[in-house]
Amino acid sequence: TVEILQTPSASMASNGESDSSTEVITALTKQLGVDAAVVERIFRAGVCHAETMSKRRRVGEHPSDSRPNESKEEGSQATPAMFSEGISLEQLRIELAEFAKERDWDQFHAPRNLALALVGEVGELCECFQWKGEVEEGLPGWSEKHRTALKQEVADVFLYLIRLSHKCHIDLPKAALEKLAVNAAKYPAGLVRGSSRKYTEYTVSAGQEG
Repeated sequence: TVEILQTPSASMASNGESDSSTEVITALTKQLGVDAAVVERIFRAGVCHAETMSKRRRVGEHPSDSRPNESKEEGSQATPAMFSEGISLEQLRIELAEFAKERDWDQFHAPRNLALALVGEVGELCECFQWKGEVEEGLPGWSEKHRTALKQEVADVFLYLIRLSHKCHIDLPKAALEKLAVNAAKYPAGLVRGSSRKYTEYTVSAGQEG
């Protein structure tokens, strides 16, 4: 699916834009089993999203909501939802590889072992939320001890995911952007805004309405 959705982005810049788009839409229509008009609308949304993200990366822009106001609201304990800049996934991949090599742990880091270890870490992450009910954004009321524990468990999951991607020869940043483009095609904002339904539900209903 990723390859199919990626193809038109490059093809549309050439003289074969129309033919390439038609071929991809036809293939997706057969694959999904829904009306071609619905597939085309979803397909166009995915292409538009991919091109927008590509432009942002070229000019170094950030989405308008990705850098919230750094000032805290009066009486609020929440900190800005931002990540540190200047730390790349490639840097972390290299450091993890060196960490394992120095300890002769590479012999244990087969993909299956890493995947199972990742599941275990996800379980430990979930324990941080066990019996707490619904938790609001920013974790209001959490002690520094519990925040630190959560931070470490999230980091463990993240590091295992990077290591697993390395051992499976997956370019994780590229794969994440590709999957985001696929999701944008499956869930166009104009069709799914405010809805938690799966894409197969609204594509079928949209096809019936058309």
